[in-house]
Amino acid sequence: MQSFVKKYSIFLMLYIIFQPLLDALTGGMLRMNMDVTFGIFVRMIVMVLTAFYILVYLILNRNNKKGFFIIGYFVLLALMAIISLVINYKFKELFVPSLEITTLAKSFYYPVMLLAYLYAFEELAEDRIINRFFPKVIFYAVNIISVIMLVAHFTDTSFSSYSYYKLGESGWFFAANELSAIVSITFPIMIWYALKKLNTGTRIYYWISIVLAIYSVLLIGTKGSFLSIVAGTGFGLIVAIVQWVRARDKKLITGIVVLLALTLGGIAVSYPAMAVSRTAELHTEMIHYKKKQAKTKKGLDKDQKKYVETNKTVSYLLSGRTIYFENASHNFAKANVAQKLFGMGYATSFKKVKDAKLVEMDYIDILFQFGYLGAVIYLAPLIYSLIYLIGTFFRKFKYMWSFKWSMLVASVALGYGMALLTGHVIEAPSVSIYFVSILAYAMFNARLLIRTNEDPYTIDVED
Repeated sequence: MQSFVKKYSIFLMLYIIFQPLLDALTGGMLRMNMDVTFGIFVRMIVMVLTAFYILVYLILNRNNKKGFFIIGYFVLLALMAIISLVINYKFKELFVPSLEITTLAKSFYYPVMLLAYLYAFEELAEDRIINRFFPKVIFYAVNIISVIMLVAHFTDTSFSSYSYYKLGESGWFFAANELSAIVSITFPIMIWYALKKLNTGTRIYYWISIVLAIYSVLLIGTKGSFLSIVAGTGFGLIVAIVQWVRARDKKLITGIVVLLALTLGGIAVSYPAMAVSRTAELHTEMIHYKKKQAKTKKGLDKDQKKYVETNKTVSYLLSGRTIYFENASHNFAKANVAQKLFGMGYATSFKKVKDAKLVEMDYIDILFQFGYLGAVIYLAPLIYSLIYLIGTFFRKFKYMWSFKWSMLVASVALGYGMALLTGHVIEAPSVSIYFVSILAYAMFNARLLIRTNEDPYTIDVED
């Protein structure tokens, strides 16, 4: 059994590299009008195997108190999900079993994989082979995404990010928002890995991967991913400047400061020519057009009127999510006590499946899906992790100015932030795999830092 745990821990590392291929294959199947459940089917199989891995790990670990607590949490989570299903089957206006069960299954992905990666890091750290896999697998996965994006772009086979504008590209990946979230969350890890590899001053070719990732983001054209690469590069530059001030030998760090500054400048110069710039212009034009339309006899419908009346900056950043929030909030306000406690399931209430709309702001969708009590239970691991990491950040602030810690902080912060801004992070398995693996890695390092009072330098990018 110990051999299984070791091998499966390594599988979990390698599994990250295959995510872009799985998503590209799903996108290709969709383009050919084939069944697109292949990706979610594979991920659900892996989730079941991973649950077994966790159980085996707990048995071998022989920490009964910890094991009972973990198993108790998942039993409570499952019980909450069953209660929610029963309540919504009885009270929901239109209950579609396939939608409700699929959504719940995808929801379980994040807590299972978060715990699994935490255990995998513990297992691999014992033999000091953890840095052979992480963050290297993240770096490779994003490189695969960049290559796919470039091939799709130059062969003119990309999906459009905004089909109604025919703007932006998502390569062979069908969901632009999910692709945007993936690149956003992983970008600081890319910077950390590349900069650590530049420590000899001769490995500048690693920075080509950063340039390709930035180009991919500019091709996608989504606001969230663009803001993320600016934030990631800008924060990296600030950290490099701090290190430059502290350094005795300033030669290498001076080169890194210049490299990051040039990269940030390159993003600024490229912005006007890329899709993300045009989407901002089109948003302004659309608001202007709708205001004109409001004065005509046809006028605007209720949702269009709400969109026009929303603050321009807010409506641009959230892309109409405020309207979906108002509609879902209205449904939730009318729900009975049981639904408010345990949620209204997928997309609150709707009369037709085509009318079902998520708010696409993860925390809001989770609240409406699971209710007040259910949301607290479901988000408990994320809340605990956030509090623990914030506490570690302030307690060990002097360590936070290394590229490892600063980029981990940036990546985790972007994960939590993108879950609110663009959604498709926590409950989207294709994205959450990146988020939870990075979060687990940050938690593992933070625990070692608190326990030993020393930064675990052995858990870092290989030289």
